[in-house]
Amino acid sequence: MALLPKDEQVGRVGCQHSWPCYGKPAIIFHDRGKIFTSERARQVLVDRLGIITEQAPPYAPSAKGTVENLFRWMTQRFERRLPNTSYGIHDAKVSAEAGGMTLEELERCFIQAVVDDYQQAWDELRRQRRAVLWEQAAAQSGVPQYLGYPDDLKLLLMKAQNRKRPGQGYQVADTNRLSFHGRWYVCPGLLSRLKGREFEVYFDRRDISVLYLFVDGIYVGEAYCPQLMGSRVSEWEARAMRKHDEKQAKLARSQGREVRARIQDEAAHARKRRSTEIRANEQARQWDRQREEIHPAEVTERLADIETKKLAPPKIKRAVPDADADRPVRTLRVQLGEERLS
Repeated sequence: MALLPKDEQVGRVGCQHSWPCYGKPAIIFHDRGKIFTSERARQVLVDRLGIITEQAPPYAPSAKGTVENLFRWMTQRFERRLPNTSYGIHDAKVSAEAGGMTLEELERCFIQAVVDDYQQAWDELRRQRRAVLWEQAAAQSGVPQYLGYPDDLKLLLMKAQNRKRPGQGYQVADTNRLSFHGRWYVCPGLLSRLKGREFEVYFDRRDISVLYLFVDGIYVGEAYCPQLMGSRVSEWEARAMRKHDEKQAKLARSQGREVRARIQDEAAHARKRRSTEIRANEQARQWDRQREEIHPAEVTERLADIETKKLAPPKIKRAVPDADADRPVRTLRVQLGEERLS
């Protein structure tokens, strides 16, 4: 966005003013961030674009006061005015849950704030609007322009995700699919030709629905994620989506275990009931086989006698006293302490 014109971004987010600031800088005065000190940054900025990089001294914010002033404007004039921010609440999690924003919504608000607020604000030190100051400086000294293709610049500045060990590079699975960060990417015509070959993967952290593939440093094509097709999903949003999906999947698995246990218990009780019914039916069938026409009269009389005995009340014999009931009874003596009773 720094090197190319920004008319497309301004029209997309609906800004009221233009954004004239673009061009290839001669010197980048940066801090010790990895994005500036990495080998990839040196290859792109110095070797490919011809930009001089100069590192600021450590712990010296006054050396880059213009950038620090912009950071102060972002924290005090932009972040605190977003809906449901944590400023004054001291609970960022609750604020994020109450008014979460997608990266696309945040980018739209940020571009509008830069174009319509920051650049149109009055600079007390230079006594002029910042947008007018840029136009005057550009008319006086000029700004070098980037003369390459926009697609080449986009690929140069993308993040590279490559494996370090030789022989362990990205390869095609199932002849037409590529696994990247837990998601499948497809491009049948391209990936079929790359079967068995190692390649490098480049992607835009603001939109990981598309992967850009390189073989030996040469751009060969793109691979798309069917799960994210039709939507722009950043790397951070995809990570949050995965955490949410894992949480919901864990909850669904726990509920499924309870349902399966309940079904198993019901199946066991049903099996017991079925066994009882089978035994009752078999007993009824056995009794049903005792029909009169297939048995002689003696057997029929015997069965009737058995049924009569089952239905008759039980007979209790009359109590008869013993024959020696009139014999003398011997009384036992009980001893309590020193006294004896008889």
